[in-house]
Amino acid sequence: MTMATNGSVAETVAVARKSLDDACDDLDDAVRAFPDVPGDDVMANPGLVALLLRVVVARRRLSCLDLSLGAERAGRVWASMPQ
Repeated sequence: MTMATNGSVAETVAVARKSLDDACDDLDDAVRAFPDVPGDDVMANPGLVALLLRVVVARRRLSCLDLSLGAERAGRVWASMPQ
């Protein structure tokens, strides 16, 4: 049972990393599409704001999973130490 839980946690972290990578790639593509005119300002449209939010949500999700996984590992190490 523990192995299934560890495997599913690892899979969830992998999916979260992929989600963050995809969101960052999409944001990078959108920013590269901006005209490169010195002194020209760019206004964020709703699509760009949505991309930014995707990156933030994906990063937060991954951070939470990493913290949970780290706490779980620390608990296992602590539990395995001689009392």
